[in-house]
Amino acid sequence: MKRPLKTTASLMLLALGLMTVAACAASPAVAQTGTPADTLRTITVTGTGVAYGAPDVGTIQIGVQTRGTDPGQAVSDNTTRMEALIAALQGLGIDEKDLQTTNFSVYVQQDYDPQTGQPLETIHYQVDNTLNVTVRDTAKLGQVLSGAVEAGANSIYGVSFSVADPAALEGQARDLAMADARHRAEQLAAAAGVTLDVPLTISEYAAQAQPLYYARDAALEVAGAPVPVQTGQIQVNLQVNVTYTIK
Repeated sequence: MKRPLKTTASLMLLALGLMTVAACAASPAVAQTGTPADTLRTITVTGTGVAYGAPDVGTIQIGVQTRGTDPGQAVSDNTTRMEALIAALQGLGIDEKDLQTTNFSVYVQQDYDPQTGQPLETIHYQVDNTLNVTVRDTAKLGQVLSGAVEAGANSIYGVSFSVADPAALEGQARDLAMADARHRAEQLAAAAGVTLDVPLTISEYAAQAQPLYYARDAALEVAGAPVPVQTGQIQVNLQVNVTYTIK
């Protein structure tokens, strides 16, 4: 028995309607809005902090230089004088761990006629041996310099200063940098007519203290008396980048 055509068409329309409803139920809802309401608005600033402190460690490059026509003899002379220098430094209270060889070199030097400037047939060998000396009592720096010269040092490359534990100075610089960042952000927020909220991200950039150097060979003309040394101050610089939310 055949169904009427009208009934079959009605059943097909009903089935299509049910499929459409099912498809709509399975698809996620799409919000038809523009910018999301929860988008963060931010201000990013850089704050700088500088802290100063008295150095408590001094570092000196002290060396012995010898010359001779025979390389073996030049090295032997240098070794004798360097051993005397090391003994003198240890006698002044410098610990063995604070003495480090940073250079040893032997090279040929052509001799020249001082009148004509023309090269001669003779040559000399120059030997250099250099120590990095760490002085952990800055009050002894002058005594160490003069004592080194008396012991045979004839090459001094300068004095630099630092602090053994920079954490305290870094902490001061960090606090100042954060306060500076907050002040800058508040100024920007006020100028923009908004209110500053909490920090969203913070990053830090620290620079090591710049060493202070004295001129090379500053102690060579002094014997017997401690060399006058001024330690000055150590400067620690620190920057922070801070992103604040605004409301």
